[in-house]
Amino acid sequence: MAAFLSLLSAGFGLVLWLMYRRHHQQVLQDRNALLSDCDKVLNITQTLTDRAGFPQLLGEFAGNTVALRLEVDNLTPRKLPIMWLHITVLRAKGATGSLDVLVRPQPSDVFSPGWNWQKTVTPLKSWPQHARYSSQGKVPPLQAIDNDVRTIFADQHAKELLITPESIRLTYLARQADRGHYLLLRTADFEMQPIDSAEIAACLRQLQSLMLNLDGVQCDEAA
Repeated sequence: MAAFLSLLSAGFGLVLWLMYRRHHQQVLQDRNALLSDCDKVLNITQTLTDRAGFPQLLGEFAGNTVALRLEVDNLTPRKLPIMWLHITVLRAKGATGSLDVLVRPQPSDVFSPGWNWQKTVTPLKSWPQHARYSSQGKVPPLQAIDNDVRTIFADQHAKELLITPESIRLTYLARQADRGHYLLLRTADFEMQPIDSAEIAACLRQLQSLMLNLDGVQCDEAA
């Protein structure tokens, strides 16, 4: 009888392990497919996957080198986990100026380098009020990008605009965890349908517009 119970216990444990393994593999596949729609708007040159299974893309969009990366913020207790999409456009060589605009700043916004930037920037009156403005050196001409900044942050999903001499990056709210699932199990459960490539393309075009006004770099009209 004892041998039978041991065998039954071992079999049950094996079934649970197989179920977990299948679920884990499905989660990784779903995460990896979150940016699978982007080949409609990007000429993808490189695809990477981080340790958690989230994709990172490098490619070309309307003549510019761009990068997409997903990041999950689940560091803050009693706050719904968030999936951020970092959208980066590389600037031309010789570009200058740095500016970090972080709206609704939270200590958990560890993706923002502006926490370590010492220079405080006074924003234009029409820019978001509940935000942190900082620079690590030369500040770009704010008036030249006024319309772009206002347009970007008119979208409540926009979290951060980061300008450095190397690139311009927008951090954008891609997904928010299911509230009921999180309150019950304290684990993040996100919608796993691929992110709409048209939404990403719209963000990229806005960043290109900002770069044109900032650097005078004209982009292709095709995208």
